[in-house]
Amino acid sequence: MTRFVFVVDPLDGLLPGHDTSVALMEAAQRLGAEVWVTGTAGLVIDRAGASAWAQRVRVTPAEQGPSGWEAPASWWRAEERRRIALGGGDAVLMRVDPPVDSAFLRATYVLDVAACAGAFVVNDPRGLRDSNEKLMALVVPGLAPDTVVTACGQDIRDSLERWRVAVAKPLEGAGGRGVVILRRGDPGTSALIDLVTEHGMRHVVVQQYIAGATQGDKRVILLGGEPVGAINRRASEQDFRCNMAAGGTAERASLDAAELAICARIRPELERRGLALVGIDVIGGLLTEVNVTSPTGIREIEWFTGDPLSDRVVEWIADAAPRSGRCP
Repeated sequence: MTRFVFVVDPLDGLLPGHDTSVALMEAAQRLGAEVWVTGTAGLVIDRAGASAWAQRVRVTPAEQGPSGWEAPASWWRAEERRRIALGGGDAVLMRVDPPVDSAFLRATYVLDVAACAGAFVVNDPRGLRDSNEKLMALVVPGLAPDTVVTACGQDIRDSLERWRVAVAKPLEGAGGRGVVILRRGDPGTSALIDLVTEHGMRHVVVQQYIAGATQGDKRVILLGGEPVGAINRRASEQDFRCNMAAGGTAERASLDAAELAICARIRPELERRGLALVGIDVIGGLLTEVNVTSPTGIREIEWFTGDPLSDRVVEWIADAAPRSGRCP
């Protein structure tokens, strides 16, 4: 049986009723696999190859409550930490939340060695390094809204002259952190531009505001390039951001022909980069982000549909793991 090793943020900071990583741990446990947990600092390379200082974990599965998934306060139990080799037959899930900083990048180099030894790393370390979540929407032409990537305030002001309203995002963030809305003629716009670009020293993604954003931001989960589930996220009355981490709420969703076409067009690039489990964001028929580090949404999809999506993902990974193996 495949061993599942999760490279994640500290367990006591995860939300078991929401986080996809926890749902996948539960699913691996149901499959009968060992579940191990480590962090980026626990990864090791020596003459024997790649290994990790990890803990074997048992989780108490969340249950469906009246308004969402509910888990006990003490939802996990961990054995004493010990060092385990990473190699053939292991499924290693790299699911550390952004930012993609130096610690994240160092971890991908260790996971390259694990992949060369036969571990199935989801997602491929090279793909993680090469795929900025905010810029991936631009890789396939014609899918994204009109976009400028710049550190120059004048570029942003020029774009606002054309668009009237724009959204600016830091390249490294997640969960809506640091995202601002810019409006032409607003007296606070110059200050916001200085803030997000750090006075012209940091690149940001600036996208034309999509009128369809009032109808929500659709998160689509793709597994092996195939769309396997979706939710729609709506902003609260106090915020324009639809991210659930920013107070947005999820609702049942299906995919229309335009959204299925986006999935089909981006699939070859995902496969080329070894991005097996991703979450794309679509607003008004336009691709805004491709989330590859720790895409979430599976808990909410399962809540609305009753589809055991986490089980399907884990079974797919377990089937692929023994057939994996590559050298960087």
